[in-house]
Amino acid sequence: MKRFRFSSLLLALSVLFSVCAIHPSALTTQDKKIVAFGDSITASGAWFSDAEKAFGVSVVNKAVGGWNSADGHTAFASALAQKPDVLLLSFGMNDAALDMAKHVPLETYLANMRDMIERATAAGARVVLVIENPIGETDYYTRHDRTVFEPHGGANAFYQQYVLAARELAAEYDLVTADLYRIFTETAEATGIAVDGLLADGVHPNARGYALYASALADALYRLDLGDANGDGSVNSVDYMLVKRAVLGTFSLGERAAYADVNRDGAVDSVDYLFIKRAVLGTFALSRNPA
Repeated sequence: MKRFRFSSLLLALSVLFSVCAIHPSALTTQDKKIVAFGDSITASGAWFSDAEKAFGVSVVNKAVGGWNSADGHTAFASALAQKPDVLLLSFGMNDAALDMAKHVPLETYLANMRDMIERATAAGARVVLVIENPIGETDYYTRHDRTVFEPHGGANAFYQQYVLAARELAAEYDLVTADLYRIFTETAEATGIAVDGLLADGVHPNARGYALYASALADALYRLDLGDANGDGSVNSVDYMLVKRAVLGTFSLGERAAYADVNRDGAVDSVDYLFIKRAVLGTFALSRNPA
């Protein structure tokens, strides 16, 4: 199966949601309230107002600056009280601040995240795991003790343990991710812009970085419903029958065609039909994250 990967160059040149031409009516009826829950990287971004404009959804930003996963875990009932259809969950940067009181050991971070994921799922929310961006060490060390991180290869190398743990959680719970760490890194490599050039202070994205953030979330919402050809919030026999009719030329999927293109090769064809049918039959798992 051909898998989609972000074009980092396009992401770097795009304006907010321009790389994901998704219209409000293209979302499913189950995606209408989105709650963001995390630290200051999420709390301080202008991305959520753009999401509301682009998707016609309600975004409640419950992220709080300075929080780590333990703070989030303690206050998680406040996120669930919003009754989210989709929960954007994002912690890790402050957990990895080894030289500060906010540091949370990796195993505790994993336990906190697992509990929040499971509670959100039990409450009927679909979780998108937002994996936070890399650290720009030059600015980071103006506020943090470099010597504490040196035995670990530096602050970013230490933080990568939390990034890898978040990716493992996504695989464990079959979650869609917005992997900002990967996107920022690939964008820097593709454009020749240092990661620091996407950050305001070594931690928080600048305007260009938040454009990547917004695009990543747009694509994650799209991938959340991959295979759902009729927009009813599930992938079932109706979807593969509609895709089959579309391939035969007897039905138009309209704006839902992008969701029916499950191998993301730019066309809805017999391969997509077979993948969706096999997914419904339980013999194939649709890949909702970039390789």
